[in-house]
Amino acid sequence: MQKAQLTSAQRGYSLVAGALSHAVFSIGWLMLGFVAVGGGLTLLLGGTASSLSGLFGDVPAVRDFVSGAGGVIGTVIIVMGIVALLLVALAAFGSMFLLKRGAVRKPWQVTFQSLGIVALLDVPLFAVYLTVAANVTDSAVGGTVLLGPLVGILGSAIVGAAVWWWMAWSRRGSASKFAGVTATASATAVSTQQPPSVDGDSGMSETK
Repeated sequence: MQKAQLTSAQRGYSLVAGALSHAVFSIGWLMLGFVAVGGGLTLLLGGTASSLSGLFGDVPAVRDFVSGAGGVIGTVIIVMGIVALLLVALAAFGSMFLLKRGAVRKPWQVTFQSLGIVALLDVPLFAVYLTVAANVTDSAVGGTVLLGPLVGILGSAIVGAAVWWWMAWSRRGSASKFAGVTATASATAVSTQQPPSVDGDSGMSETK
């Protein structure tokens, strides 16, 4: 069965939805990675800190510092996790809203399939973005810290636009369905535009 072509609105909205949604999603996805790594390190270092504080349990300053640092780190990780989840949700709902505005077929499926693809791509692409940013300037640290986020956002927008357009293209309907709708609409429009028949159109002239 032949597939229909994307309309200009569907194509434009899918590109915009991919660029914006993936840029937001990549930030939240990266933060979730930091939360996972930070949580693991906190548990590991927390056990070590507890052992050290046990050695210096009779020193109140050491005991208070260890407990205070653990509380601050735990709070930061929790806040980062909440913000990351909000960004991921914003990316998903924003994508669905834009795709619906552009009349893209099956916006939810397009959104979640696209998010699943970019979630796998973002892990190696993050390393690519940092490498590109480091090679732009002479300072590897300065390029990574200053240009890394800009390169990452720009790269995420380009990759997202391509992936969302691809998923919208793969979810387009059949050409026969749209052709039938178009033919029916055209026939209706032609029938409503036909002028009413008059006696003079019959080719017979009235004799006096």
